[in-house]
Amino acid sequence: MTTKTIKGFLFDLHGVVADSWQYHLASWRTVATELAIPWTDHLAKTLPGMSRQASLQTILASAHQQGRLTGPEFRALTDHENALYRQYVAAMTPANRLPGITEFLAELTQAGYPLALASASTNAAAEIAHLELTQYFTHIVPADSLAASKPAPDVYLAAAKLIGQAPTDCVAFEDTVTGVQAATAAGCVTIGISCQPLPGVAAQLGSTTQLSLATVRQVLGLPAPSTESL
Repeated sequence: MTTKTIKGFLFDLHGVVADSWQYHLASWRTVATELAIPWTDHLAKTLPGMSRQASLQTILASAHQQGRLTGPEFRALTDHENALYRQYVAAMTPANRLPGITEFLAELTQAGYPLALASASTNAAAEIAHLELTQYFTHIVPADSLAASKPAPDVYLAAAKLIGQAPTDCVAFEDTVTGVQAATAAGCVTIGISCQPLPGVAAQLGSTTQLSLATVRQVLGLPAPSTESL
């Protein structure tokens, strides 16, 4: 733990706030089927955390077809996946919130901590609206402002700036390897949310049901709140 005081919390969206990776995977599986490329468990495990462009490149590479598409064809397919995914987004409800996340967001807000959503998804604001979490996430990084997607640190640098804090004073929550790489590269204190090992995290929890301020203090080895701000 390299910081003594936590001044803000930064959240990934898919797999941390909402159970929405399943919808991206369903959309990409449709695209793979249309390309006559076999869908595999490896793809299902690898794509979460990747940008839309990287996801399509990974699908093509899985069948050794990296040069199959022209530039316009490639862009058309990423747009197609986004259109498929937006159909799922339109049907999202608060039931798609991950267990325990609502209570944790409420606890942080009540304690006075600023929050930001560090998602590179262009659909992030719409998803938060459908999840009915806009009261907690008034700060959402605009994806089209980012020069590079995860694992680059851009989204976390932007998220910390939105709440007026240094990244090193922020705790970030991530559930994928690429997300952890982005958060740690930005200098955030990163907590992984996954049953699978996430290299590089400061601490890890198995699921969002374990999230609380007390747990964050404990896993990061912070002193009691009487002597620390967290």
